[in-house]
Amino acid sequence: MAGSPQTRLEQRRIHQEFQQPAKNEKRRALSAREVGSTLALLFSRRWWWKTIIVLLAMSIMAALGFWQLDRLEQRRAFNQQRSVALAAPPLELTGAPLPPGDIRDRHALANGEFDYARQVAIRNQNHQGQPGFHLVTPLRISGSEMAVLVNRGWIPVAEANPSTWRNLDEHGSGPQAGILQPTRRRPDGTVSEIPQDTVTGWYRLDIEAIGQTLPYQLMPVVLQLGPANDNALNSRRSQGQSYSPGLPLRLEQDVTLDEGNHFSYALQWFGFAITAAVVYVSVARRSETRPQ
Repeated sequence: MAGSPQTRLEQRRIHQEFQQPAKNEKRRALSAREVGSTLALLFSRRWWWKTIIVLLAMSIMAALGFWQLDRLEQRRAFNQQRSVALAAPPLELTGAPLPPGDIRDRHALANGEFDYARQVAIRNQNHQGQPGFHLVTPLRISGSEMAVLVNRGWIPVAEANPSTWRNLDEHGSGPQAGILQPTRRRPDGTVSEIPQDTVTGWYRLDIEAIGQTLPYQLMPVVLQLGPANDNALNSRRSQGQSYSPGLPLRLEQDVTLDEGNHFSYALQWFGFAITAAVVYVSVARRSETRPQ
């Protein structure tokens, strides 16, 4: 007598459970043989040199992917440093040694007197597509023998004549508020050469190089004035015939803390490497199975 449907289902389930390990073992054996035959093909006399080239290309792609991940970690560390600097209280520049550590983007205040006779311009500075300069003026710090270079902002090419810069003087007292920026050396880290024109011949705000042309010592940072100084900008200036309202144009602080496209670029390079491997293996296997 046949058993009940429930009994037959149970017997079938038990039978399948006994067969499953054997099926899995057979599948693993087939997979191992397939991998072995593929490796033997890729490193055969006909294909080995092509395989080496593809592996080298994949290695380069993978290295570029890891390089992008490293750039991502650097960007995250930089953003963390900027977040700490932006949240810190303003640092008062008195001429005393600066606190240790990276103080880039730290808010700062400085009291003193501008040395307009020794201000310089940094070339090739664009604003909204217009060429111009950054007007940099030494500030003699009150109660100190030190000075700090102050990036007062952007001026157009039309204002590049040093003889007209006194029309941009800011008169009055009060602290100068801005953020601290590092020196701008050459890409290889060396100090810039002193140009023949030590007023408008500078291409980067290199504190060490500019300091060699001044009769006093400079602090190792630049104070970049921001829009917070705009309220008193025009009130500090004599409004003569050559009066230029709103200049120098204060520089907006970049507070963007995005991580860029490094992660997506890394995924792309890893994807290229995997795609190259899949395509190459597929081409090699089809070529061997194609009738000669």
